[in-house]
Amino acid sequence: MRKRLRILFVVEAAATGVARHIFDLLDGLQARGHTIDVLYSPLREDALFRADRLARPDVRFAAVAMRRAPGVQDLRPLRKIRRFIRANGPYDILHGHSSKGGLMARLAAPGSGARVVYTPHAISTLDPTRAPLPRLVYGLGERVLALATDALIAVSSQERTAIGRLGIPLRKVVCIRNAVAPLPPGPDRRGDLGLAPDDVVIGFVGRCSRQKAIDVLVAAFAAVRRKVPAARLLVIGDGPEKDSARRQAEAEGCAADIRWLGACDARAWYPSFDLLALPSRYEGLSYTLLEAAAAGLPIVASDVGGVRDVVADGLTGRIVPPGNTEALADALALLTRDSALRARYAEAARTRRRPGPARMVARTETLYRILCCRGD
Repeated sequence: MRKRLRILFVVEAAATGVARHIFDLLDGLQARGHTIDVLYSPLREDALFRADRLARPDVRFAAVAMRRAPGVQDLRPLRKIRRFIRANGPYDILHGHSSKGGLMARLAAPGSGARVVYTPHAISTLDPTRAPLPRLVYGLGERVLALATDALIAVSSQERTAIGRLGIPLRKVVCIRNAVAPLPPGPDRRGDLGLAPDDVVIGFVGRCSRQKAIDVLVAAFAAVRRKVPAARLLVIGDGPEKDSARRQAEAEGCAADIRWLGACDARAWYPSFDLLALPSRYEGLSYTLLEAAAAGLPIVASDVGGVRDVVADGLTGRIVPPGNTEALADALALLTRDSALRARYAEAARTRRRPGPARMVARTETLYRILCCRGD
């Protein structure tokens, strides 16, 4: 009988796509007989993470307040993590998720006897808006921490390339793409928001943040609205730039045509979208992108991260340069005007074959076992 592994996840970004990834992995690994404990930060826990956490009483979750930015304040949570490992270990695998989770897991690992895995979920140096000096510091930090890492998981081939450019040996970097299960059909709920059946709904799902380029989307939508009066924008998500984006919409004159739903389960709203916009400045491999493709939605996305792993330009959607408001507006206007083109893209998206979460879980388990064998 194969050994059942004891695994500890360390998660600071307890929200959105990272949360989806965590729970897909957790459920799949549990089903394979492994034991998983989760240390998470309540400072960025969203409602969906909380609901999923509370629905799993058989999993040990422990809150450790980790702040997103690194600093001397990390010493206290680091001590808590080490105490947790001593009290509840030994673990075979310590797996840090996102930059801060990866930092804390790797700093806590010495002396634990565990193999160390790190999934950046879009490594920080992918951010094109980061100034040169912070980019240099973050890159150096990643190279140093890689010495204390047995394996790094890139969620797209593009992220693996970016990690390699930092000088981290690619023999340590494994590409295991995010994946989602097929989405069941659901009702069109646009009427709940006062939208008409013939309105053309552009959907956005994600944090209202600099990374997700909500500012670029609002500017592009204002241009689309002037060309296509039936265009509407539905925004799902909260974040630090939500208020400024709403003020921007007022200034652009398109606020009346935008619905802001806040943070909620977007899967219930995909049937109400006519197409999805993903204008991000950088990504690893977006769960929103995967879900929209699984739902058979045409997609307009910026050319970042693993977008080309999911969107076939001119076949299932359109790919535009990141940060280019005019190109984004042109692509959105084309699809909002042309229902036949949307239908062709939607049909092509529905018929494309995609691996599900079971493959992601299996490849992650295989990596864990390989690392544990190296430790024997």
